[in-house]
Amino acid sequence: MPTSLISTLNSGAFVRTDTLFNQVYREATKVYKASEGYFDCTVAPLVNAWGFGFANKEKMDRAKVNQLLPLVGFSKINLINDSLILPEGMLLGFNAIAQGYSVDLIAAFLRSKGDSNFLIEVGGELLASGTNADDKLWRIGVDKPKEEIDINERFQFILDLENKALATSGNYRKFYEEEGVKYAHTINPFTGFPAQNSLLSVTVIHDKCVLADAFATAFMVMGLKSTKQFVKSYPEVEVYLVYTDAKGNWRTYVSPEMRARIRN
Repeated sequence: MPTSLISTLNSGAFVRTDTLFNQVYREATKVYKASEGYFDCTVAPLVNAWGFGFANKEKMDRAKVNQLLPLVGFSKINLINDSLILPEGMLLGFNAIAQGYSVDLIAAFLRSKGDSNFLIEVGGELLASGTNADDKLWRIGVDKPKEEIDINERFQFILDLENKALATSGNYRKFYEEEGVKYAHTINPFTGFPAQNSLLSVTVIHDKCVLADAFATAFMVMGLKSTKQFVKSYPEVEVYLVYTDAKGNWRTYVSPEMRARIRN
């Protein structure tokens, strides 16, 4: 939307940020710092150039990536009160966090009206509160990381979700192939190229959907080993990782807290 606050900011104009923007910015900052830069909302110029953003795809090579990398770096910007000015050429994109934040906003609204039993889903990110109409915990199925949905064997796992948020990220549907090479939509802010590792999908459970959403993206960039190390230091983050081994076989890693929730 050309007239939105973030689009106006990205155009180089001076705008006063609002409460919603400031909250998302602060949550993005938390994940940026916790992930040591793997989650970076200034990666938008590269996302655009690779053809996954709001601009036309460009011809990408190492020279083009090197040209754009100086425009990436969340630490280069700073929100002071309600004022933020982007350095020339930099862009902000909250795509990897805004859906989760929207879920939290809806949950806060429902709770303000006295509701405590609900399930909210926005673009695959969700939050479960209380119980369903049968007075049972909300039961959630997470798709297998495949390009096409197999109705008969659709779910990678099914779990009970009690007063928690869940988000899944993967590169199995948002990608394109060019000259025999597959390019996925998750961009590594350090290399400037689409993330290349063994992870097929990441599911994250957290109290807040905004953080589940952001961490799921961060882990897809970090890869298997770094993600497993990360969750050992952050017990509030639960994960289900689907990845391929050296022979191309599917494997899974499930944190103990997440495993206790799985029913099938």
